[in-house]
Amino acid sequence: MKTKSFQKYLEKRLDKDEIAEIKEQAQLEIKILISIQQMISSTMEDYMEKNKVGFNELVRRLDSSPAHVAKMRRGEANLTLSSLAHLFAALGKEPQEVFKSKK
Repeated sequence: MKTKSFQKYLEKRLDKDEIAEIKEQAQLEIKILISIQQMISSTMEDYMEKNKVGFNELVRRLDSSPAHVAKMRRGEANLTLSSLAHLFAALGKEPQEVFKSKK
Protein backbone atom coordinates (compact mmCIF):
# COMPACT_ATOMS: atom_id res chain seq x y z
CA MET A 1 0.00 0.00 0.00
CA LYS A 2 1.42 3.37 -0.98
CA THR A 3 1.86 6.11 1.61
CA LYS A 4 -0.75 8.43 0.10
CA SER A 5 -3.38 5.72 -0.11
CA PHE A 6 -2.57 4.64 3.45
CA GLN A 7 -2.97 8.24 4.64
CA LYS A 8 -6.37 8.41 2.90
CA TYR A 9 -7.34 5.11 4.47
CA LEU A 10 -6.46 6.45 7.92
CA GLU A 11 -8.40 9.64 7.32
CA LYS A 12 -11.49 7.60 6.41
CA ARG A 13 -11.20 5.39 9.51
CA LEU A 14 -9.91 7.84 12.13
CA ASP A 15 -10.50 11.46 12.96
CA LYS A 16 -7.68 14.02 13.07
CA ASP A 17 -7.34 13.79 16.85
CA GLU A 18 -6.93 10.00 16.72
CA ILE A 19 -4.31 10.29 13.97
CA ALA A 20 -2.45 12.96 15.95
CA GLU A 21 -2.52 10.74 19.06
CA ILE A 22 -1.08 7.79 17.10
CA LYS A 23 1.69 9.98 15.66
CA GLU A 24 2.51 11.36 19.11
CA GLN A 25 2.68 7.84 20.55
CA ALA A 26 4.96 6.68 17.73
CA GLN A 27 7.30 9.65 18.24
CA LEU A 28 7.49 8.91 21.97
CA GLU A 29 8.27 5.24 21.28
CA ILE A 30 11.09 6.23 18.91
CA LYS A 31 12.51 8.64 21.50
CA ILE A 32 12.43 5.93 24.19
CA LEU A 33 14.02 3.34 21.89
CA ILE A 34 16.87 5.68 20.98
CA SER A 35 17.41 6.50 24.66
CA ILE A 36 17.59 2.80 25.61
CA GLN A 37 19.98 2.07 22.76
CA GLN A 38 22.23 4.95 23.83
CA MET A 39 22.24 3.74 27.46
CA ILE A 40 23.25 0.24 26.38
CA SER A 41 25.96 1.55 24.07
CA SER A 42 27.30 3.85 26.77
CA THR A 43 27.32 1.01 29.31
CA MET A 44 29.30 -1.18 26.92
CA GLU A 45 31.83 1.57 26.23
CA ASP A 46 32.24 2.28 29.97
CA TYR A 47 32.77 -1.42 30.66
CA MET A 48 35.39 -1.72 27.94
CA GLU A 49 37.25 1.36 29.17
CA LYS A 50 37.15 0.50 32.89
CA ASN A 51 38.14 -3.12 32.34
CA LYS A 52 40.61 -2.45 29.53
CA VAL A 53 38.71 -4.81 27.26
CA GLY A 54 39.09 -4.54 23.50
CA PHE A 55 36.41 -5.21 20.94
CA ASN A 56 37.53 -8.77 20.17
CA GLU A 57 37.63 -9.67 23.86
CA LEU A 58 34.14 -8.22 24.32
CA VAL A 59 32.91 -10.35 21.41
CA ARG A 60 34.44 -13.41 23.08
CA ARG A 61 32.94 -12.59 26.50
CA LEU A 62 29.50 -12.05 24.99
CA ASP A 63 29.84 -15.19 22.86
CA SER A 64 28.35 -13.27 19.97
CA SER A 65 29.28 -12.33 16.44
CA PRO A 66 31.45 -9.27 15.83
CA ALA A 67 28.71 -7.79 13.62
CA HIS A 68 26.09 -8.10 16.38
CA VAL A 69 28.37 -6.62 19.05
CA ALA A 70 29.23 -3.75 16.69
CA LYS A 71 25.52 -3.08 16.20
CA MET A 72 25.00 -3.03 19.97
CA ARG A 73 27.87 -0.56 20.39
CA ARG A 74 26.40 1.70 17.68
CA GLY A 75 22.94 1.49 19.25
CA GLU A 76 21.48 -0.26 16.22
CA ALA A 77 20.78 -3.75 17.57
CA ASN A 78 17.21 -4.86 18.18
CA LEU A 79 17.74 -6.77 21.43
CA THR A 80 15.41 -9.22 23.12
CA LEU A 81 14.94 -9.31 26.88
CA SER A 82 16.98 -12.51 26.91
CA SER A 83 19.88 -10.91 25.04
CA LEU A 84 19.70 -7.88 27.37
CA ALA A 85 19.91 -10.19 30.38
CA HIS A 86 22.91 -11.96 28.81
CA LEU A 87 24.62 -8.64 28.05
CA PHE A 88 24.03 -7.19 31.51
CA ALA A 89 25.25 -10.39 33.19
CA ALA A 90 28.42 -10.36 31.10
CA LEU A 91 29.01 -6.70 31.98
CA GLY A 92 28.19 -7.31 35.66
CA LYS A 93 25.36 -4.76 35.60
CA GLU A 94 21.86 -4.82 37.03
CA PRO A 95 19.18 -3.32 34.74
CA GLN A 96 18.48 -0.48 37.17
CA GLU A 97 22.15 0.53 36.98
CA VAL A 98 21.95 0.83 33.21
CA PHE A 99 18.56 2.51 33.04
CA LYS A 100 18.94 4.87 36.00
CA SER A 101 18.28 8.54 35.33
CA LYS A 102 21.39 10.63 34.78
CA LYS A 103 19.98 13.99 35.88
